[in-house]
Amino acid sequence: MTDDQARSNRSTEGMVDYNAHSSAQRSAVAGHAATISQLVQSIGAVRPEFRLADYGCGPGLSTINVARPAIDAYRMLDGEGPIAVCHADLPGNDWNALFTLLSGPEGYLEGQNGIRPEAAVGSFYDRMLSDASVDLATCFAASHWFSHAVHLDAPGTVWFADLKGEARREMATLARNDWVRLLTLRAEELRQGGYLLVSTLGSVPDPEEANGAAASGRGIYRAIQVAAQSMADDGLLDQAILDRFVFALWFLTEVEAKEPIESDPDLSKAFAIEQVTVVPAPANADDVFGALIDDPAAYARAYTGYTRAFADTTLRTQLFGPAAKNGDEAEALAKEFYRRFEALYRAHPGTYRFELWLLTVILRKR
Repeated sequence: MTDDQARSNRSTEGMVDYNAHSSAQRSAVAGHAATISQLVQSIGAVRPEFRLADYGCGPGLSTINVARPAIDAYRMLDGEGPIAVCHADLPGNDWNALFTLLSGPEGYLEGQNGIRPEAAVGSFYDRMLSDASVDLATCFAASHWFSHAVHLDAPGTVWFADLKGEARREMATLARNDWVRLLTLRAEELRQGGYLLVSTLGSVPDPEEANGAAASGRGIYRAIQVAAQSMADDGLLDQAILDRFVFALWFLTEVEAKEPIESDPDLSKAFAIEQVTVVPAPANADDVFGALIDDPAAYARAYTGYTRAFADTTLRTQLFGPAAKNGDEAEALAKEFYRRFEALYRAHPGTYRFELWLLTVILRKR
């Protein structure tokens, strides 16, 4: 894999209809509301202001649900102290939608005083805020994405968990390096006594899986492979392009998440580990949309909408675009892909279900 190939574009940008199809992400945030409140109470009142930074914030609802319990908990400590809420994400985020939501009935500004919302635009694999300026740093459903797109020989699969041999070793190295970089940068931005809370999709040991671990969402990514391969078999996609396409992400196990923090001298000096766990999601862990399974059409629509929300730009820029002669042809390929993807879920409800294990990492800045 050459450097030019690896750094050709971002791993993901421009999520599609994210608020409408991010129920799993919002559920994960809601499950950590009490933890967010406890961390704020542990930090205590600070001056000149309490600063929350949500990295990979997305276009609105999830990051608002991060801010609310933090604001409520801090107001119990300090009824008048200034609070800054920094929303940090890539330039392609829908910033207009986000700041419209903040001031509306679903936001956290209405009826509040002394709260300053702000944005930090860039990648959380780069510095986003100044030294020792953050009290509570959060990152929900974002840290599993790599810092850049990946192109390698991956015939038969579009995701990391089914890779073998050198391709898997390359992906594992990229995943570890990005995880270390994310943690190192947050250590610089956090104040002493501040906390980092990371919650994202994880993997659990499973001897029946090819690489000894079951990763969240394995059904979705295998369904993507099936739909894409059917198009290649019908001559609609270039097989060579599909064989080099892989989603630039990795869902860490507990061991993978903890190992660099304990072994890297800078990270072990910077952070005390409060928690590193991977557990089933509190609701619908066996099938995120399992409540709809008796209605195959609705079940299939839910999975298609969810997949479009997180995968559409990646598929268009790295699979459909390179396989098409022009924009209209790429659009036609995308339309055909989602038609086949939805038909797969409608015909086989439950076969490609989204199982969800959540990784939680809580670190205290020494």
